Amino acid sequence: MKNKDYLESFVDYLKEEEKSNGTVEGYTLDVKDFLAFIEKDIKKVKRTEVNAYKQHLRDRKLKTQSINRKLVGVKQFFEFLNDRFEMVINAKVRQEKVQKQYSLKDDELLTEEDYEKLIATVEEAGDIRTKALFNAMYYSGMRVSEMLQLRLDHVGKNIVEDIKGKGGKYRDIYINSKLNDSMREYVAVRVQPFSSNTKALFVGQRGPISRQTVHNLMKSYAVKAGVDKKKAHAHNLRHLFGLRLAAKGTPIHVIAKYMGHTSIDVTKIYLEKPQSYYASLIDEL
Repeated sequence: MKNKDYLESFVDYLKEEEKSNGTVEGYTLDVKDFLAFIEKDIKKVKRTEVNAYKQHLRDRKLKTQSINRKLVGVKQFFEFLNDRFEMVINAKVRQEKVQKQYSLKDDELLTEEDYEKLIATVEEAGDIRTKALFNAMYYSGMRVSEMLQLRLDHVGKNIVEDIKGKGGKYRDIYINSKLNDSMREYVAVRVQPFSSNTKALFVGQRGPISRQTVHNLMKSYAVKAGVDKKKAHAHNLRHLFGLRLAAKGTPIHVIAKYMGHTSIDVTKIYLEKPQSYYASLIDEL
C-alpha cells in the first residue's frame, strides 16, 4: 500500500468512529501536510523526520497551539497504522510545550512613582551600589540571575553578549547611557572583596552578592520608601522596563528581543494594559 492508501483507510476509520466533519477534515489536512513534507514511505519514518517536521512548522511561524493540533493529527494517524496494520513506526510524536500564560495585575506591579520613591530613598542613604543594582533591571530589563553575571569589563559597553539567560542560553543585553553612568558611579566606590579576585561587578565584603541579597535590599528599601512590600520584587523592575517599552509603541518583536523572550506569546503581557496606564508612565526610558 502507498501513503495515500493508508490515508484513505485512516479517513474511513475516522468516519466509522463518527468523528465530526471538522475533525475528519482537520486530521486529513494535517496528515496530508506531514506526508507531503516527508516525501517517503510512511513505514520508514523515524524520529528525525518528525522533529524536522516540527521545525518546519515553527519556521512557518505557526503558533504553538496550531503546531500541537497538527501533531495530534499525525499522532492519531500513527496509532491507527499500528492498530489496523500492525505497523511499528519508530517515531514518537511529542507536542510542543505551551508556555504558561501570565497576566500583569495592577495591584502587584511597581509603578513609576514607586520606583522614584525607591531610588530617592536609596540616594538619601548614599547607597550607590543598590542604586546601580535597581537601575540595572529598570533600564535594561535584566533578570536578577543575568544582572549578577555582570563583570567589571562590561561597564561602558552598549551591548553585553556573554550573559546566560533563561534556560542557560546566551542572549544580548542592551545597556543605555543612563545605566552605564550609574554603573560607573558604583565602580568608582566599589571595594574589592577581601581575599577575592572576583571580576563580578556587584560585590559585598565576602564576594559576589547573591539573589537573596537583592531580594532583601528590595524589601528593606520598600519599607523605608513607603512602597508596598508585596510589590517589592526585583522582577517587577524588569516588568516596568517592558511596560515602558510598550508605552512608547515599541514593536512587540523588539520588546521580546530586549526582554530575552523566545516567544512573543510571553511578551504580549506588556501590551494588554489599558491606554490610561501607559499614559501615566514616563515619556522616555
